[in-house]
Amino acid sequence: MNAEPETAAAPEQPTPSPRAGRRPRDMALSMIVLLVPVFLLVVFYRFLGNEQPPTVDTTEVYGSVQRAGQFELLKPQGLPEHWHIASATFTDGVLRIGITAPDDGAMQLVESAKPTDILVADVVAKGAKPAGTVTVNGVEWQRYTDTRPGEQALVQVSGNRTIIVVGRASEAQLNQLAGSLRA
Repeated sequence: MNAEPETAAAPEQPTPSPRAGRRPRDMALSMIVLLVPVFLLVVFYRFLGNEQPPTVDTTEVYGSVQRAGQFELLKPQGLPEHWHIASATFTDGVLRIGITAPDDGAMQLVESAKPTDILVADVVAKGAKPAGTVTVNGVEWQRYTDTRPGEQALVQVSGNRTIIVVGRASEAQLNQLAGSLRA
């Protein structure tokens, strides 16, 4: 019997995956290739003027308020070109109109026949107190500054209707919106 010397079998080395040899530079280049088309789409979108928010048609909502007959409706009229009505709802006797203005002004116009203290607590902030008055187009409004962070509000009560203009906007924008309200 011929005995051949036993040779120790070398352990089989796993073959490295193709990804194992990639460097961070390769990943960065891949990300750039993906981000360039996204950047071009955003620039193209802005170039076509699609930056402006859509304006909502309020006809149906205003019709609902008038049919309910709970309060005399006031509508914003004559606002500058870059102001947009972004939302409009009438639910449970409360009209809410969302309005965007230039320079990141975001406001809400709220009208209702609900009691003022309840409406102010729901819309402005619980425990909010008036901080003086301001006269806009000959109409006196209560000014609230202890609202949610970054917001301020104007409140006016006439007859059975409470009107609130609240939002993250400059005082001038709030006054301009309040002054634009017409029957």
